[in-house]
Amino acid sequence: MLKLKRNGLKSNFNVNYASFIFIYLTYSSIFVFLNNYLPILFFDVLNVNRVILALIQFLAYSIFLLRPALAALTDKFRIKGYQRKYYIIFSGYFLMIIYIFLGLTFNNIFVFGIFLCLIFLSITMLDVSTKSLIIDNSPTNEIKKRAFFFIMVGTSLGGAFPFFFYLLLINDINSIQSWTTFLLYSYLFLSPLLFILPLITENRNLNLKLFVNIEKDSNSEVLDEKIIPHAKKTFFLLSIFVFFAFSDSIFSYPFFPFIVKKFGSSNFNIFNFFLIFIFLIDILSTAIGTFLIKKTSPKKIISIFIPIIGTIYYFFTIVDFTLFVLLYFILSSLVIVTNLNISIYIMNFKKDNKSLHFHTITTFKNLSFCCFIPLGIYLSNLFNIELLIITGAIFLNVSLIPLYFIKI
Repeated sequence: MLKLKRNGLKSNFNVNYASFIFIYLTYSSIFVFLNNYLPILFFDVLNVNRVILALIQFLAYSIFLLRPALAALTDKFRIKGYQRKYYIIFSGYFLMIIYIFLGLTFNNIFVFGIFLCLIFLSITMLDVSTKSLIIDNSPTNEIKKRAFFFIMVGTSLGGAFPFFFYLLLINDINSIQSWTTFLLYSYLFLSPLLFILPLITENRNLNLKLFVNIEKDSNSEVLDEKIIPHAKKTFFLLSIFVFFAFSDSIFSYPFFPFIVKKFGSSNFNIFNFFLIFIFLIDILSTAIGTFLIKKTSPKKIISIFIPIIGTIYYFFTIVDFTLFVLLYFILSSLVIVTNLNISIYIMNFKKDNKSLHFHTITTFKNLSFCCFIPLGIYLSNLFNIELLIITGAIFLNVSLIPLYFIKI
């Protein structure tokens, strides 16, 4: 009987792994469209008022601060007996409906802002519900790590397709029609999400103690439920660490316009061509990151990689185009490994409700985005982007200070 239940759990996750890939392929693609390419449209084509654009981004990223509330909502209320499944389905459907309207309204910056906020709301619920499902249904570290591996695979694939669409559809960077076609075709590519979501499975009556006993019998690594000493202090330090670990987002929005301005549109197209293949490096990096987690502690990996990432940021401001492309690929690999380890590191701190606690700490990542992305948009009109990149590198390395004092 125990063996059947265990096989049933594995079967559920095999179905979910494919769903996780496509959910985060869509999730990642939309973020690339919104945060990499639309800045070129707004900065170089429409010349949108930076203050208004910064305000819109601030309001949109403020939605991410609702993560703990949304996590608590899904913790408390079931839909048709399921804790997470229908939250995933409904938020995914809502995302796809709103996204098509966004592609038709970017000429009106105020209407665009409304739809952007709604997209961020649906994306937040989708992400919260999916990761809560993983946390709830992952009685062992092995299952948890495997699920996050497939999330990273989907994220990597999603980051590649927008580059292909840009090369295919943007013949003239100043053509509004090209940008409209670009956004609408991206919707057609992502629309299969509507058919994938109902395949999500969830164990409605997961008995964690039962599975812990099963995994102990099979010598698997069971989730460590040890009590963390000085939990409040650790929570505070983790939150500060996460906030500064993503502060390099200060230059993320104007980064692609910076590349166009620094190297020209022809070199930017070459850069985009190479980015089509970046998902191969990202997937390999995810596998490497998963391997490193087994061999050493996430804290050690983070402590080594963050200074290297900050150094690469500095070199972005002074190197030629060829070296820039090479460094960008190296950076992408390091960021994937680092972010994977940050996620696992946060999940190692367990207190009370694991799902809600994880999302509460993760909210400080979103608070970082909420503060630094609008700030970067505003400052991009006052200072050279190179200065913002160097500032982001400095802020990133500041995150190592609270990390040093964390004892998990």
